[in-house]
Amino acid sequence: ICSTLIAQAFQSIRYPILPQVSLRAAQGADCPDCVEEVFRLRHHSLFTPRDFDVSPYFQVIKPATLDAGFDYKSLHWE
Repeated sequence: ICSTLIAQAFQSIRYPILPQVSLRAAQGADCPDCVEEVFRLRHHSLFTPRDFDVSPYFQVIKPATLDAGFDYKSLHWE
């Protein structure tokens, strides 16, 4: 599956992958020193599979077969 297509799907629901984050003064006079994070979407065509691995908003899940001693070399192929 193309990472561009996956990125486009997540961004269509405004779910972050690796957004550009900037700080700006928070709105409101009650806290003049407060700042807020503002997220900006990157274009979906700029994402690579690695972006999902390093994103703090995604968790990499490995198949349980790796923990059970799975050996791909023992498979019999035609």
